[in-house]
Amino acid sequence: MKKRFTDRISHIFLSLILVLTATFTTAQDVKNGKALFNANCAACHKLDKKLIGPALAGITEKRDAEWLHKWIKDNAALRASGDADAIAIFEEYNGSVMSAFPNLSDQDIDDILAYTADVPEEKVVSTDAPAPAEVEDDNTMFLVALGVILFLLIILMVRVKNTLKQVQGQPETTLMEDANVITRTALKNPRIMTLITIVIAVIFLQQLFVALNKVGVTQDYQPEQPIAFSHKLHAGDNQIDCNYCHYGARKSMESNIPSANVCMNCHMNIQEGPNTGTEEISKIYAAVGFDPESGSYIEDYEQKPIKWVRIHDLPDLSYFNHSQHVTAGGLDCQTCHGPIEEMEEVYQYSPLTMGWCVNCHRETKVKVESNDYYTEMHEKLKEKYGKDANITVEMIGGLECGKCHY
Repeated sequence: MKKRFTDRISHIFLSLILVLTATFTTAQDVKNGKALFNANCAACHKLDKKLIGPALAGITEKRDAEWLHKWIKDNAALRASGDADAIAIFEEYNGSVMSAFPNLSDQDIDDILAYTADVPEEKVVSTDAPAPAEVEDDNTMFLVALGVILFLLIILMVRVKNTLKQVQGQPETTLMEDANVITRTALKNPRIMTLITIVIAVIFLQQLFVALNKVGVTQDYQPEQPIAFSHKLHAGDNQIDCNYCHYGARKSMESNIPSANVCMNCHMNIQEGPNTGTEEISKIYAAVGFDPESGSYIEDYEQKPIKWVRIHDLPDLSYFNHSQHVTAGGLDCQTCHGPIEEMEEVYQYSPLTMGWCVNCHRETKVKVESNDYYTEMHEKLKEKYGKDANITVEMIGGLECGKCHY
């Protein structure tokens, strides 16, 4: 009888571990799906509203998973097969062709679909100052599941105890009576109390660690801007070089916010956008005092600066030089800012934490060849490490504290 009781308890604990593992895995799938969605889908889709393509929140409730896999990997082939739904969607969006993603694995697509099913709460948009983006993976779901499972475990233990009493001919007690007995017994047992204390301490420290790691991290921050400027249209479709507007990135520490005069270089003649018509461009004209009817500036006009909302904001204790990375390092803007040419609305793609920067310095190779910025230094590096050596930023002092904290 004792062996059967022990086997039942072992089975319960095994089930507990499996459920907690499944909960943690689901959270990881959603997190990975969010990253993949931002990198591959966010340029044309949003969760909560129609963009270039339809809103994707709850898409798994509308379409079969197998069909979604075929559509995402190669929608053209699905249409060619005569699939009625694929053809109907193609016609609904006036023949707009969606990009194929054969590079995404089945697990990647499942993660993206898991993210679309796990609709986040609506973000509170601030137009005053950057605020940390809401983090969905706060372990609340994990703790709730743990509490429910522990409650069920107590009930199962009481039932097992009553079963044993019935077999032994003892009167059955109520659930409340047994729960009280179990509670009193546990409180008097120093080993059980020690175990409970350790569990509570571990959960508390884990939650404290998660909370502290969120301080100052504004990844995914996406404020509403005063003008609906599409980087996808300008940097993506029209292939305008980032440095044409953000010309300070090549020559100075700061990557400047373009002045309205830079916008007017094109929009003196381009007075209507493909998606927004004249509404957004008219805001530029209102800022600089331009009359589109006469094609001239209004005399004695009091110009009004466009109040763009800053997205990327490093703390004052950090020193970051754009020209050092863009001109000397030869880095692309996408290295830090992500697929900016695919973003309708810009958001902070990278965490911009110290650990993230340090890892980049450890892994990034110095472009010694065809780079005249530090000619003398590069010659010394070749002599020290060899002509064909993989010289990283770390090897030239990239991890020295004074480089970033002066």
